Amino acid sequence: SMQGFCFLNNLAVAAKVALERHGLERVLLVDWDVHHGNGTEALLADDPRVMYVSLHRHTHGFYPRTGAHTDVGTGEGAGFTLNVPWERTGMGEDEYRAAFEDVVMPVAAQFDPQLVLVSAGFDASHGDPMGGMNLTPSAYAFMTHELQKLAGGRVLCALEGGYKLRPTATGVAAVLRALVSPDAPLPPCEQLAADEK
Repeated sequence: SMQGFCFLNNLAVAAKVALERHGLERVLLVDWDVHHGNGTEALLADDPRVMYVSLHRHTHGFYPRTGAHTDVGTGEGAGFTLNVPWERTGMGEDEYRAAFEDVVMPVAAQFDPQLVLVSAGFDASHGDPMGGMNLTPSAYAFMTHELQKLAGGRVLCALEGGYKLRPTATGVAAVLRALVSPDAPLPPCEQLAADEK
């Protein structure tokens, strides 16, 4: 049954189209929205051609109350779902960077995707009224840069959550800059925020 904020799961559809119509064999879908992508996971959980990675808030009662680290996929897709559930609020760049460097990127590199899709929600940003996290624009740029090391740099980001204009705008700007200039140094978050004023 449908629930939550999204009724059409555009990136799950995109992953299936990439596999079925365009002949790809491996697609990585990374979801950094503060809410677990329970619909995405459910649609892809039994498909070993898609690796689903979600970094999300998983504190007591936080919607949708899914995405435990023990949820790893089902059937043939077992082992192709990776949940990084944050058990407390306030996670920021240091924690996300550690998760990417120590868990997400090694697993993703072993999977060797031909395309990377990103559920690019910005509700984990510092100042977002719903997320309770502390990501800065430079954290989003870092994650984007890391993902560009995969699939020959073929990364597609789809805008998702974000409930305060300024943090969403500066996060989007950081991701766009990273996508357009993957070899450019990461700008400090203070400069990104100033550029958006």
